[in-house]
Amino acid sequence: MAELPPGVSWTQDEDSLEVTVSVPAAAARADLQVKTTANSLSVQIRVDNMWRPIVMGNLRHDVERESCCWALEKQRTGDQVVVIQLEKKAPGQSWDALLRASTAGSILEEQGRDQVIVDAGASAAGSIVCGRCGALVKSSRMEAHA
Repeated sequence: MAELPPGVSWTQDEDSLEVTVSVPAAAARADLQVKTTANSLSVQIRVDNMWRPIVMGNLRHDVERESCCWALEKQRTGDQVVVIQLEKKAPGQSWDALLRASTAGSILEEQGRDQVIVDAGASAAGSIVCGRCGALVKSSRMEAHA
């Protein structure tokens, strides 16, 4: 599971997720880039004519891309937040995290998961991908992994 940066929070109900991202009070809609796909989320802000990521990553589970929307809202305190609404592709599914853990900069990103397993002296053939966390687990260990 990926840890969220400061100022980013999320909640869920049976059918949807709401992601809240704190942004500077002076930020305008034109200073923000919010992109959603069926399995990813990206929020960037323009600072000194450069786009800087606030939060980026692969979602823990899929969402209905066509139903995603966002708004820039002022809080009573004067602060601003980006509120992103995401509709779950599988209603009723409880998410244990918003984003999947990233392999960026890791040996998994550099060489690929199957190669790391082979290099460790194991075989990828007897393994399956965990639907909950995306880890490659030996078939015989799947019950213990869950």
